[in-house]
Amino acid sequence: MAPAPAISIRLNDPADDDAFHAWHEVFAAASSHDRGPDAPVWPEAELSAELRTQRTSSMTELYLVRSATEADSAIGAIALTMPLSDNRHRVDAGLYVDPGFRRRGVGSAMLEFVRSRTKELDRRVISSEVFRPFRTSEADSRSEDVETTAPGIAFAEHHGFTFAIGDLRSECPLPVDSALVRTIAREARPFHEGFEFHSWSGDVPEEFVEQWALMEGLIETEAPTGVRDVEPEATSAADIREQEAIFAMQGRTSFAAIALDSSGDIAAYTQLVHSSVEAMVYQWGTLVRDQYRGHRLGAAVKAAAAHEFSQSGLEARAIITYNAEENEHMLAINQRLGFRPVERIEEVELNLDA
Repeated sequence: MAPAPAISIRLNDPADDDAFHAWHEVFAAASSHDRGPDAPVWPEAELSAELRTQRTSSMTELYLVRSATEADSAIGAIALTMPLSDNRHRVDAGLYVDPGFRRRGVGSAMLEFVRSRTKELDRRVISSEVFRPFRTSEADSRSEDVETTAPGIAFAEHHGFTFAIGDLRSECPLPVDSALVRTIAREARPFHEGFEFHSWSGDVPEEFVEQWALMEGLIETEAPTGVRDVEPEATSAADIREQEAIFAMQGRTSFAAIALDSSGDIAAYTQLVHSSVEAMVYQWGTLVRDQYRGHRLGAAVKAAAAHEFSQSGLEARAIITYNAEENEHMLAINQRLGFRPVERIEEVELNLDA
């Protein structure tokens, strides 16, 4: 290992476009290096709106890491997101090191800074994500040299992070077979008599926004969570409107579907988000409330949202979705729609009180 360079870690001014550009260059280079050229990497304009917009329910700090010996060049980037309405014990951290400065102690120095900042904030859990190529056999994954194929995992293990839950990134080429979507919807229909369905594009209609916020909050705990140290999110209608305003800044369009029970409560929901910058569609939240499972509502709302998008005329190459590996039912629905896993994500946590 080469000697660690002298570094400085500075908080980005949210109004400084040049500082964010330098931050994003490191983020993109590190992400593409670790995940491969086909991995989805947030474009600068979209990520700028996502991270630099003031929110009510969370606070984000971006730090740029520079080398004191390399003409003050940017060699690392840190993103820290702190929930404010709930989960106030957590800090969600992203650490990105320029590929040319790996194995020189830069990442370790950055993590030590994150530890210190987490303690300053009186929080105890640092959460992060690390990536590895998808393998069809778990034995194949275990036999890999993680130092080579998944350096983030080796780094996390070395520094005491523990595995919390495994996720799969899956992709479905577009266009989706419209006949298949109709078949899935038709097959599910006999199982959910008595439920009422609505779908739309754009903002959540006012009559549904309070319940939509409830569903988004519940997804953290009613969907599989592994051993993550999380509590239900206190998502509000105002939070939903803030995210919709960010979508508008990003040039993104939402497509959604819900199922209502006989009392008018949302029993299931799903959301697709189209990125005009990337020409991609991202599957955001999907949740069927515990008491309504078994009615094939997940398949029904996914089919409805897919149909809503297909009618929009917007172009995209694929739909990208992330699911917990243990969520076998949702993975089966996605597989039926044409999704195939391409990457494994490990959500890891470091408990500073342990």
